[in-house]
Amino acid sequence: MTRRRSGAVSLLTAGLLLAAVIQSPARAATTAAPTLTITPTTVGNTFTVGQQVKLGFSTDAATVNWTVRDAGGTEVAKGSASAASLNGQLPLSISTPGWYQTDLTAVAADGTTTLGGTDFAVLTPHDFSTSTDTRIGVAGALGFGGANNPGLEAVPLMANGGISTDRDEAFWSAAETTKGVIEFPQRYNDYKAALDANNVDFLNILDYGNTLYYPDEAPSTDEQREAFTRYAVAAVDQWGTEHTTYELWNEWNLRDPNGAAKASPENYVALLKMVSAAVRAKHPDVKLTGPSLAVINDWQGWFTKFADLGGLDYVDAVTIHPYVQPLDPEASVTYVNTIRSIMAAHGSTKPIYISEQGWATGTNPSAVSEPAQARDLVRGNLLAYGNGVARYSSYNFMDSGTDPSNVENRFGLVRNRLDTRGALVPKPSYVATAVLARQIDELPLIAQTRFGSNGYDVAFDAGSGQSVHAVWSTTPGLVNVAAPAGSQVQITNLYGATTTLTADAGGHVWVSAGPDPFYARGAITGVAPSNRFALSVAPEIAGDPATGTLTFTNPDAVAHAFTVSAGGAETTGSAAAGATATAAVSYPAQDSTGARTYTAEVSVDGQPVGLVSTTGTATPPLSVTASHVLNGTGKDLLRFRVTNASSHALPVAGLDWASGTASGTLLAGCTIGANATREVDVPITLTAPSTWSASLRRTGEPDIKASGTLLPVSAPTVAKRHTVKLDGVIDPAVARQPAIALEGTGTPPVTGWGGPSDLSGSLWINHDDNNLYLSAKVTDDVFSQPNRAGNIWGGDGLQLGMTAGAPGETPQTQEIGAALTDAGPVDTWRWTPTSAAGVPPGVQAKVVRDEAAHTTTYEIAIPWSTLGFAAKDRLLSTTVVINENDGTGRRGWLTWGKGVAETKNPALFNAVRLAPEVAR
Repeated sequence: MTRRRSGAVSLLTAGLLLAAVIQSPARAATTAAPTLTITPTTVGNTFTVGQQVKLGFSTDAATVNWTVRDAGGTEVAKGSASAASLNGQLPLSISTPGWYQTDLTAVAADGTTTLGGTDFAVLTPHDFSTSTDTRIGVAGALGFGGANNPGLEAVPLMANGGISTDRDEAFWSAAETTKGVIEFPQRYNDYKAALDANNVDFLNILDYGNTLYYPDEAPSTDEQREAFTRYAVAAVDQWGTEHTTYELWNEWNLRDPNGAAKASPENYVALLKMVSAAVRAKHPDVKLTGPSLAVINDWQGWFTKFADLGGLDYVDAVTIHPYVQPLDPEASVTYVNTIRSIMAAHGSTKPIYISEQGWATGTNPSAVSEPAQARDLVRGNLLAYGNGVARYSSYNFMDSGTDPSNVENRFGLVRNRLDTRGALVPKPSYVATAVLARQIDELPLIAQTRFGSNGYDVAFDAGSGQSVHAVWSTTPGLVNVAAPAGSQVQITNLYGATTTLTADAGGHVWVSAGPDPFYARGAITGVAPSNRFALSVAPEIAGDPATGTLTFTNPDAVAHAFTVSAGGAETTGSAAAGATATAAVSYPAQDSTGARTYTAEVSVDGQPVGLVSTTGTATPPLSVTASHVLNGTGKDLLRFRVTNASSHALPVAGLDWASGTASGTLLAGCTIGANATREVDVPITLTAPSTWSASLRRTGEPDIKASGTLLPVSAPTVAKRHTVKLDGVIDPAVARQPAIALEGTGTPPVTGWGGPSDLSGSLWINHDDNNLYLSAKVTDDVFSQPNRAGNIWGGDGLQLGMTAGAPGETPQTQEIGAALTDAGPVDTWRWTPTSAAGVPPGVQAKVVRDEAAHTTTYEIAIPWSTLGFAAKDRLLSTTVVINENDGTGRRGWLTWGKGVAETKNPALFNAVRLAPEVAR
């Protein structure tokens, strides 16, 4: 059951603390921070609607502050109370279904703080005790020892989460410790009894080797297979066949590849054949599955050989593990289709089970975010059912460890028993799985259909003309859900919150479809893309309201009045026939940062018809940056900037900084004004590469940290102050300055370069308070620029790469070009950063071709506001490229500095000092 994607399974070290202690900046050298430990009083902090939410903790602090946010990042509760009055339990009046995260701050009498937090779930009540639905499973690890095992208290948590099947183990090596005596340890009987008591089926993996019989993991001889078969028969004798299915081995095609069995299909089928015959002789109703195939290496060839050898004859269902992390589950559909096609070629229509699939969270580069894990697991389930898969088991129920960088530790739906956020507390994926189970319990599949280019609709029959549609789109957009006019359509989001809409006279309601599936329940006849409504929200700064606009496009021949409910307020408007109307929306200010989901409910002519949403990110109001700058005489400075992007002033306790062996504190006790930036310079001496770090302290808040690299600059190119007149003629004051020569310096050189008359040029760089200027006079025997916009690099023209500071200090590159096109206009374009690709704002360029003289003159003005650096910093890095095309395609280029044409590397740029002297 272990995933081999990156790293290895790490052992939990002894002494893991149950509380994360982060001291506040108000540090007293002899004062210890208060303790804060999460101690859930309800298993897994999982509650049902109507049940009082109580979060357990212990602390020696005087006061406890809390903020509770829902899965969309919206603050739903906030408060402060004395620790004594709370008495170790935080009661919350929250009854809306969902996943919630709680931030706690323990505050000592002297103001010292400790930060911590926990998570909890609120689920709608649902009785699964008589359900016959076995589609949703999980790898439980109840057969394991130590902190990998969630414990028997986790079984009711599984059941309440709608998990119908636990894929688990009762290892042969533990059952037969004396040769010839097979006796399963009591802990296996205990967890099977717990599964039975909670109506959770058992998918029992028959595995692995036993050193009493052979040294390798997998059996490879008939004698070894016979020993394993006795264990398999004993397992079925022990647990029977009622609500119990068996899987032979786990990922044989990966296990023990260097052992005698060589992970080969031949040895697997030999074992499967023997086990199948022996087990079925005593238990003819047994369900035996395999080969538990890992889709790695030549898995198609392995499975084809397995089928060729008759392996399909010995299993009642085929089990596979189509991991695609960190990709989305849509990438795994091809694996299912391939398996089914191989089965069909061998005349088999037996069921397919996905007995493992998962996405790990954490900080490992191959991990995904916790919200992504939730939506991927739900989409994985739905895609499986929509493609005819009979069962789906998520890997795994509980995180197997607490190391966020170890991908093997973080596959769980709930947190590890030693997690600082609390034992078994839910991750978003637990709640999302529980909602899925409640939505489709015992509902047969109707079909999976597609809409648009990336939309999915998996429909289930709810009886009496009703259906449940699970809908998502990897390209977010609005959809209309068709239902009889006046009928109700219940929309439930990924985490269980429900909104009831009423189909309009045309028989539609409208819902935003994105990566998170939603469920629509009603007399639904279809789902299709739409542009009826749209919601946009401006970037949010924590502490300020988020503002946006709801757009209503009315295609009807009559006007409509509409009301938008968003952020706890209502806005009204009207849309004329065939017209578009807008309404302003606002969401209350919140102090928390991070991902946000903004939602608006739209009523048209008094009827609720739309649920529209969009996503964004709330950023901190305060940020800290620093850059390597020069003073007017060229001396090195480290310039710190503290920016307050919010609409109100904010106090700071101080900015602690360090660079090399130097350190200090700036801005102690300062207030940063609204929408303002404070700058402070520190003189530095740079003779070798160095680093800087900074920590901005605020009382009662986490520190804001930043760091970077510093590199020495020697002999930078000097650019003087001069405002260039953009007229296609090199300014006299510019021409009197030393020119930067371009002649045969391309890498690789221009193909067939014929010398300066073929292609050469001179460059000049200048500046003023508003712009950076590039002037160039290029000799080119043939001028050709057949391209436009983002393709002008392929014809004659200039490209500039620019960063702030010394070469290599700043990875973010501005790459801007200008060219006189054969179509007549001068085109400018920005290639990087890719998030801002397009025509660069404010850039002006004049390009004049003198065909008689075979020269092209360029004058380009680039605003500092477009570049994102300041002229007063007096240090930047740049490279300039002249592209060459004589009418037969791009022949190459000449370049001053490197880092754009031949490779994207700003460390290869040239340093430029912006001198205060005026060019004369």
